[in-house]
Amino acid sequence: MHDGSQGNPMAEIALALAMGFFSIMVLTMVSMGTAQQSSQAVAAAILAPSTSARGAVDVETQDTVVVYHQGRYFDAQLKPVDPATLAPAGRLILAIDPALPLGEAMTARTRLAADDLIVSTLDPDWLRALKEVPR
Repeated sequence: MHDGSQGNPMAEIALALAMGFFSIMVLTMVSMGTAQQSSQAVAAAILAPSTSARGAVDVETQDTVVVYHQGRYFDAQLKPVDPATLAPAGRLILAIDPALPLGEAMTARTRLAADDLIVSTLDPDWLRALKEVPR
C-alpha cells in the first residue's frame, strides 16, 4: 500500500518552496502597486495643489510672488525677502526652478506659511534674470 510519493521528503520540500515563493510574489506585487500610486499622489498634492497643467500660473493683483533660487527667497523685483515675514493679502505664489530637486522644493515650500500657496515654475526669462543677481 505504498505508492512511493507520499513519504518522499524531496517532494514535500519542493511543494513547500513553491508555496513560499508564490506567497512572496503575491505580497510583492500587491505592495509595489499600492505604494507607488499613493506616493505619487501625495507628492503631487503637496508640491503643486494647482490643477494647471502648464506649470505656470496667472498672477492676479492681490497675489504675492516669491522666487526661490539657490537657497534664497526673492520678491518679484528680485530683492531678497525673509519668508517668515511674508503676510500676503491674496495667494502666495512660490516660483521655483524646474530643475530643482524634489527634496529642496519641498523644503522651500514648507518655510512659507500661507493658507493659499501655489507652487509654479520659472520660465527662461526669469532664470536669465536670476543669473544676474549678485550672490
